[in-house]
Amino acid sequence: MKKVPMYARIAQLIRQKIDRGEWVIGTKIPTQRELAEQFQVNRSTVITAIDILKSEGLLEGIAGSGIYITNNKWSLLSSVSPPNWKELTQWAMQPSSDSTVQLINDLESRKDLIQLSKGELGPDLYPHVEIEQSLIKVSRQLKEFGYGNGLGDRGLREEISRHLLTHGVAIAPENILIVSGALQALKLISTGILNKGATVFLENPSYLHSIHFFRPEEMAIRPIAVDRNGLRLDELFQHNFLKHSSALYINPTFHNPTGTTMPAEQRMLLMEKCQTLQLPVIEDDIFRDLWIDEPPPPPLKALDIHGQVLYIGSFSKTIAPGLRIGWLAGPESVVKRLSDVRMQTDYGSSYISQLLVREVLASRLYEKHLIKVRGRLKEKRDFLLYLNRFHN
Repeated sequence: MKKVPMYARIAQLIRQKIDRGEWVIGTKIPTQRELAEQFQVNRSTVITAIDILKSEGLLEGIAGSGIYITNNKWSLLSSVSPPNWKELTQWAMQPSSDSTVQLINDLESRKDLIQLSKGELGPDLYPHVEIEQSLIKVSRQLKEFGYGNGLGDRGLREEISRHLLTHGVAIAPENILIVSGALQALKLISTGILNKGATVFLENPSYLHSIHFFRPEEMAIRPIAVDRNGLRLDELFQHNFLKHSSALYINPTFHNPTGTTMPAEQRMLLMEKCQTLQLPVIEDDIFRDLWIDEPPPPPLKALDIHGQVLYIGSFSKTIAPGLRIGWLAGPESVVKRLSDVRMQTDYGSSYISQLLVREVLASRLYEKHLIKVRGRLKEKRDFLLYLNRFHN
């Protein structure tokens, strides 16, 4: 049998993706370099395959942009064009991520790179033994696989309530909502609590600048500078705050991406002022348990006497991101409202993941794991500082 040239095989594979609707009209195909890496060929082979598809009317190059799908075999045979999904998605409510963020997302799955962008533990620091032990125990406790009531497993919420008490936050399980990570908590707040057209104040720089979280709800974003003490309070309180139309999103402990931690005195000043202004606060505190030299000051939620702080935490950074278990703590009425909104989308986080995290917390394996992680993080931090001094 005659061997099919590689360029012809590549052209056929691309043609199949187009014909099956996997790559629709308007889609930008991977770059020549990406295709060459995927098929482990020279770029000249990829260029030959693309030229064939261009001659068939399936692809078209746009200078400075890339190569796009312009037709499929059905559109070439019919006078009726299929829907232009690219045009439709361009005007969708949720905008696309920035190109840099998309590139980072694509690179995050590569095993040959050290992942720094996600702010998570490396594979060598995941609690493999603790998770295995907890899974064995949990497997004997499985009784139901339903959706639950939307708030999350009662036992897990009780364990999180106990854990938060060690940070000075006294909050009942009824005031805790289990979510599939901190991002879902923020999405629920943006759609279920904040008004359309509201003003959200947040740190500059901030992680949220990269994901356009509040843009679909047409909210105004007001960046506030960050210095070595965290959020610049003088700059924040120069603004006018409209009641029921303003909120502050803040990451005061091990801030992403600067790493700064707001001192206790500044936290007290911030909360006193926010209480006077009746300014709602969204506190993102997902890195708290990963301190190295000494514990950080208590959360803003620990200073909250009026129930104006919505407190977000997650086990993605301390146990494993794949579990997708986090929480949101706040006034019971707010938690019930967000639970209702959540039930309109996915009915709740993974039941097995909830039981697993509950067991890790209840067995005190979590505290033992954190002690080991902090020790290893300190070693890695000190080694990087040594290398920096050595090279300088």
